[in-house]
Amino acid sequence: MEKTPKMSSLEEVLLNILQEHKGKDNPITVRELERMNLSSSRKIRKAIANLVIHHNIPIASSVNYPYGFYLITDKDEALQCLKQYWSRVKEVSNRAKILSKAVENKFGINSQKEFKFEKNRQA
Repeated sequence: MEKTPKMSSLEEVLLNILQEHKGKDNPITVRELERMNLSSSRKIRKAIANLVIHHNIPIASSVNYPYGFYLITDKDEALQCLKQYWSRVKEVSNRAKILSKAVENKFGINSQKEFKFEKNRQA
């Protein structure tokens, strides 16, 4: 069983701030968080990702107005957030497949073998 890492001071501060930003109608933007002199946008985004990944905090980000991060408060917000993430996964996966074909055609690189994505098949 993996041990949950301790929250960084930035993660603790962000979680505290997000307690005031519950629900999709009350998000906070990265720019607002930067203005609080917390850290750079890159570090803020990484810390928020860590809160979700390592601490199981249900945080969503809105790609529609109002923009920003917020704590998920209900089933509808959770489903909307998950739908948005799975849509991104599908788009990135499709682009990777198309690019892999183009790279294989142009440079002879088989990404499945190169990155060991192929399952070991025994004859």
